[in-house]
Amino acid sequence: MRHSLSYSHSDQALLRDPGLDHCWDGLVVPGTLAAYYFDGTGGFVLTRGVPYLLDPRTPLLQTIEVSRPAPKASHLKLAAIHDPAVVATWPDEEIPLGHWQDGRWPDVVERVLDFQETYSGEATAKLDKYAELLRLAGRAAGDSPPEDPLRLVPPYWAVEGTDDPWWTLSRQAIEISLETRERPLLPVIAIRQHVEVSAFSDLIADLPDGCDDVFCWASNWNESEASTSDVEGWLAAVAQGEERGIAVRNLYGGALSVLLTARGLAGVNHGIGYSESRDSRRLGATGAPPTRYYMPALREFFTVPNAQPVIDHMPADWSCPCAVCSLVRAEDGRPEVGRLNSEALKRHFLLCRHAEFERADQGFGADVANLSEVGQWVVDNETDFLRESHGLRLLTWAEALAQ
Repeated sequence: MRHSLSYSHSDQALLRDPGLDHCWDGLVVPGTLAAYYFDGTGGFVLTRGVPYLLDPRTPLLQTIEVSRPAPKASHLKLAAIHDPAVVATWPDEEIPLGHWQDGRWPDVVERVLDFQETYSGEATAKLDKYAELLRLAGRAAGDSPPEDPLRLVPPYWAVEGTDDPWWTLSRQAIEISLETRERPLLPVIAIRQHVEVSAFSDLIADLPDGCDDVFCWASNWNESEASTSDVEGWLAAVAQGEERGIAVRNLYGGALSVLLTARGLAGVNHGIGYSESRDSRRLGATGAPPTRYYMPALREFFTVPNAQPVIDHMPADWSCPCAVCSLVRAEDGRPEVGRLNSEALKRHFLLCRHAEFERADQGFGADVANLSEVGQWVVDNETDFLRESHGLRLLTWAEALAQ
C-alpha cells in the first residue's frame, strides 16, 4: 500500500466508485470502527477486496495530560479487546503505565492479534448486503473468500524514545508478534507531540530483527509547520530503514509526505479530506471533518468561503484542472467552488492527491521548483486573505527537499 486511506463510514460511496480506483490502493481501518461496527465495517471492507489493515489504536488507552472526552461505545469496545479489566474504571480513572507492566501485556498482545486474524472469518454477517451495494455501484463482487488483513499491527504506544518504558512495551509487542504469528507485521512507531521527528531514526534502528515494514506517526505534527529539520528527520528515518531493510511509511501525512516518496518514503496514509495530522492524546475526540476545498497549487485546505477569494487572486492557470472543478469552471477558467457539494469536494481532493503522486514519480525536480515559484509569488503578492506564511511554508519545503 503506497497510498492508503483511513476508512470512514461516510466515505463508502467514494470508496466504491470505480472512477477513483486509481487514486488509492488500500485501507487503514480504525480499531474502534472495526470492533464496534463489527459486521457493518466488515461487510464493506471484506467485500471491497482491497488490501487493508486493522489499526488497534492503543494510544486511545494511554495516560494523557489533557482533558479526555466521555468515551463512546466504540472506545469501550476497543478497550475491552485490549484488556476487559479496564472497562469498569476507564476513563474515569486513567490507566497507569504500571497496569500494562504487571505481566498482562503478552495477553493483551495476543487478544489484539487474535481480533485481527479472525476478522475476515467472523465479520461476515452483512457480506451479502455490501456485495449488493457494490453491484449497484457498477462493480462485480468477488466470489473468493474474504481476505485477511494485509499485515498484522501489534498494539503500540506513543513514546519519547528508545529509553521510554512505553517503547519497551511496544517493542515487546512486536517481538511477541514475530514469535507467535506467521503472518507479516506492519508495526506502528508513534512519537509523542513534543518529540522531534529525528527520533524515528533511533526507534527504527531499535526494532527487533524480522521487521521489514513500519508506519511512523508523529503525534500532532502538521506539515504546514514543518521545518527543514523535520524533513531531514523523515529522510534520516528512511535512510535508517533502508539500512535495515525496512520500508518506512507515514501514518498521517499530506502533500509534503507525497513529495518525500520521491526520496524513499514508502507510503502515505490519510483520510479523504482530513487526518493529515493526528494527536495521539485526542483519539477520543471524534466528529465529522470540516467541509473544505483542497488548493492544489498551495498544497493545503481552505474552507469553501475562504477558498474562492484565494482562487480569484492567484493566476488562473494555477487553478485546479481536475474533472470535478471542470464542471464548475467560470469563463475566466477558475472554478466556482461554492457550487461543489461535500462529496464533490472529496472527489476533487482524491484526484488532486493522485496527481501529486504522479508528479512525485515523474517530475520531482519540477515539482520542487513549482513549490518555490508558487511560494515566492504568495510572498510577493500577500493579501489579508492569503498571508505570506502560506508561501513561506512552500519555500521551506522546497529548500529542504532540494538538499
